[in-house]
Amino acid sequence: MFSPSQDNPRRGALLIVVAVSLQALADALVKSFSEGLSLWQLLTLAPVLSLVTLVALLRHRGIDRPAPQTLGWIGLRSLLLLTMWIAFYAALPWITLGVAAAGIYTTPLFIVILAMGLGERLHARRVVGLMAGFVGILVVLRPGSAAFDVIMALPVAAALCYAAAMVLTRRRLRDVSPLILAMGLNVAFLLAGLVGSLTVVLVEPTRTGADFLLSGWQRLDATELSLMALYAALMLVVNVAVAEAYQLAPSSLVAALDYLYLVFALGWGWLFFGEVPDVWAILGMVVIVFSGWLTLTR
Repeated sequence: MFSPSQDNPRRGALLIVVAVSLQALADALVKSFSEGLSLWQLLTLAPVLSLVTLVALLRHRGIDRPAPQTLGWIGLRSLLLLTMWIAFYAALPWITLGVAAAGIYTTPLFIVILAMGLGERLHARRVVGLMAGFVGILVVLRPGSAAFDVIMALPVAAALCYAAAMVLTRRRLRDVSPLILAMGLNVAFLLAGLVGSLTVVLVEPTRTGADFLLSGWQRLDATELSLMALYAALMLVVNVAVAEAYQLAPSSLVAALDYLYLVFALGWGWLFFGEVPDVWAILGMVVIVFSGWLTLTR
């Protein structure tokens, strides 16, 4: 059985930085999918590809099945992350990738609140870093301004689910293999994809521009299938890396570096969609990078 005997903050920090860079790329792929693909098709096909790889890895490494008492926690974690992804992906067709990223990266603030409630000690430098990152998020989002849209509530709701899942990973699932955790999440994705696909077929909802949520399966060409396989591979690496990062390092440390996702998201948004951040977004991004550095160099 996987069992991290002690914290390894350096490895945890490296894993989360790699994870958020790949996560931003995967989300850019989803945004490109949203114009001609069903969300439920994505949630069905991508997990199938990931589960085949996960089963092979688990057998190769001889990893035991999780203890019965942990199955409920794995299920709860998977449900929280599933809710997070659905809420976040539902917002992508309507807002830019950078703005969606800013909304979901209120996550570290929620993680700090939950971690403090569970007794985790926070050093002053780390608290300052987290608060600086949150200020950067506010600079990008600018709530109350004309640039703010109510659809941004979806990424923020996703952030709360993500925060709860990561604190749960640290507190209850620290000795469970990240491959097992990734397996649970992909099973949840697959079930949601099948249920959503069936619901769309039976209900036949009226489309109001939200085809990503309300459409059935679409025919995919070779390029789209290749991108789907790439997305599945990226998400497999991300899910394993994120789980291990929160097992190896304190939640507040990993959460501060989690902010770097926004930087990568803005970069991919510019590269793929020509989404050029304005001065406020660039300023917020600089503050976020500074917050990560401040926390890491404690």
